[in-house]
Amino acid sequence: MTFKLYMIVMAVAAVLSWIAWTTIIINTNPAEAGIGGFVIFYLTLLLGLIGLLTILGTAYRVLILKKQDVISRAVRISFRHGVILGAMAVVSLALSAKSLLRWWLVILMIGVVAMFEYFFILKDEARRS
Repeated sequence: MTFKLYMIVMAVAAVLSWIAWTTIIINTNPAEAGIGGFVIFYLTLLLGLIGLLTILGTAYRVLILKKQDVISRAVRISFRHGVILGAMAVVSLALSAKSLLRWWLVILMIGVVAMFEYFFILKDEARRS
């Protein structure tokens, strides 16, 4: 898959996710939705965020930083960051909706994300050596 085709497919998937999320926002009554409505709401939000953050991260790495040597590495890193940041945003939103979001939970999430990212950095360094 070429870089241009990847960006087009990711953009189409992200736009479809945002359309689905907007449709859920407009047509769903939270009082009547039940657990399924909330799962679909958070899932479409997560997919939209992953797509958006991945596209922005990849464009930043490839077009602005001019890291042209291995584009697949920039795409892989951008996707990983998109998943991590999207999941962190959705978890924070879900905790906030239940009035469970506390400052120490935010610090704990940041610590877990930092350890997760450190693991991948070590794995990439070991692969290159």
